[in-house]
Amino acid sequence: MITRIRLTLKQSRFEVAAAIILCIGVAVAAIVEALRLNSVNLPAGCYPYSAVGGFQPGMTLACFSASSQWLAIHDSFDVRLISSLPQVLPFVVGIMLGAPLVAREIEHGTAPLSWALAGSRRRWLAARIGAVVLLIVPLLLMLGLASDFLAGATVPGLNPWADFGNYMGRGIPLVFWGLAAFAGTAALGTLFGRTAPAMLLAVVICVLVRGTWDPGMNRTVLPPLSQVLATQAEIASGTPWGEETNSALIVYTDMYLDGKPWSGDINAWYQANTTTTVDSNGNVIESMGPTDPSQMPTDVPFGIPGGEYWPIVALECGILFLGSLLCAGVALFRVDGRRPY
Repeated sequence: MITRIRLTLKQSRFEVAAAIILCIGVAVAAIVEALRLNSVNLPAGCYPYSAVGGFQPGMTLACFSASSQWLAIHDSFDVRLISSLPQVLPFVVGIMLGAPLVAREIEHGTAPLSWALAGSRRRWLAARIGAVVLLIVPLLLMLGLASDFLAGATVPGLNPWADFGNYMGRGIPLVFWGLAAFAGTAALGTLFGRTAPAMLLAVVICVLVRGTWDPGMNRTVLPPLSQVLATQAEIASGTPWGEETNSALIVYTDMYLDGKPWSGDINAWYQANTTTTVDSNGNVIESMGPTDPSQMPTDVPFGIPGGEYWPIVALECGILFLGSLLCAGVALFRVDGRRPY
């Protein structure tokens, strides 16, 4: 088994070297940028975003100076680039290592010899899959932790493990995105027997899956787990978004009226509750009742508090892992009946 793993990594040495360089390079860059942001000593109680637009009334000079320095780093091209790369890199690594896993052997004509020497095609492919998994899991885990570190630095005082901001584009989920992309691409390579078509189709599928993942989860899996994040009265008061709500995952919003779910026509409600009068000068005056904002139709957010970060991440990563196992199973099943050309 060890020999097969070493042989697999040797045969894909270009892809292996590229994956190592990319993951380590981006992880180190993320840590460096996070340290740059953390090196700015923001005074206690100084929120750097308050300095957007210039010096504000009530802001101390020390806060404004530190905030300007922090914002210059935060809004730089370097930080924006490094923050976005971890969202893409797991797919690049997975596709790059998955496509040639079987297809290259078929394209080069070495598949009959490899399968004959291995004795079992499934054991042969399982060893190759295991070799790549042992490589990409630690690399993507390192990348994920570095991206979490950078995410925490981009928002002062943020705990990245209790906040749902871009939670599936950083941290532990990067490992499972990479595994899913790798297993899916390996399955396509086994089915097609050609590297280029497998890579092209894998790119299209990965873009579609990643683009529809969050809306799909919010529509199907997460609604039963969500709860009211702010009451109608809190929203109407203008101060509903406390620290816990800001870190929450908003799944959907529902219209409420008088503290109860309401599905009426909001335009009709406003028309029915608006009175039009004409004063002595002929001016039209519109008045709306009730005057209490809490009695007006209000969108109430439903979602998952930041404290439930790990259970939700475990749930979504588990779904990705099951998808990876399914794709790997397809590849193992197909390789047994695959013609070596």
